[in-house]
Amino acid sequence: MASASPSRPAVPDVTIRRLEDLLGGLAKRFGDLRGKVDMDPHPRVTLQDIGGLAAAKREVQSLVLALRRPELHQRWGTAPARGILLYGPPGTGKTLLAKALAREAEAVFYHLRLRHIAFKWYGDSGDLIQEVFQALGGNGRGVLFLDEIEALSFDRMFPGEEARAASRRVITVLLERLEALAGTEQTLAVASTNRPDAVDPGLVGPGRLDRLIEVPLPDGDEKREILIIHQRHAETAAGRPLFRTLDYDAVLARTVKMSGGDLAEIIQRALEEKARREGAGEQPGPVQTEDLLRVIEDYRRIKEVVEKIRYGQYL
Repeated sequence: MASASPSRPAVPDVTIRRLEDLLGGLAKRFGDLRGKVDMDPHPRVTLQDIGGLAAAKREVQSLVLALRRPELHQRWGTAPARGILLYGPPGTGKTLLAKALAREAEAVFYHLRLRHIAFKWYGDSGDLIQEVFQALGGNGRGVLFLDEIEALSFDRMFPGEEARAASRRVITVLLERLEALAGTEQTLAVASTNRPDAVDPGLVGPGRLDRLIEVPLPDGDEKREILIIHQRHAETAAGRPLFRTLDYDAVLARTVKMSGGDLAEIIQRALEEKARREGAGEQPGPVQTEDLLRVIEDYRRIKEVVEKIRYGQYL
């Protein structure tokens, strides 16, 4: 969305270098962390870039205040949440909300992809998580994003008592680190899940992941807003108009049960088709309603195949 975004957060270069050194030290001990533990000192997503999710964005804005002005909670005799759980279907914007929280709070965004960590290190996952928490503490404001936290329930992925014991160890470590955040004002843990039923219940509660925020599928008005945001993003990047006036009612009627991520992909595919046609020597016009409807039908068929693969119907 072409919005008036705030200036990029000014994380000192010396802090960035120190954090890079710390993560480099962890990589020497555990192996390549890329795609598993990533750091972004200047996340670009703002709350204005996220369509819909009004209730979730209000919650996130309150968390921004908790990081930027913790004295407000002290003035009112309360303490801000230190652990958050974002839950909802895939593609609804959980990662975007976490990045926007870091951006608005002028905090470094740390992304721990727990499923990748679990498969890579399994029994040593707890050691890595503990080291990451310790390394990042005391280095300014930080949002620690624990992506797919249900992946720490190893017994759902690997059978046997060994998996249950490994799961208990890593969850115990995470509980200790979450409870330790209660004494800090500059670090916020934000977990996400598509499967709240698979999250270990011990992780949810006071002093742990004590604030739950639902991130649901968008309704009709929210879908329209999401489409417009992605249209404007594309036109800003291209520096020219790319779309004709669209019949949003016709488009939205074909997007039942689709997420914001699905809608973004539909816009992307429609634009990619135009690029392919131009590359083939054609002179395609701007994207119009008929283009999106055709892309949606193709995308729906692909989604059906993906769902069948996901649930083992093609195996």
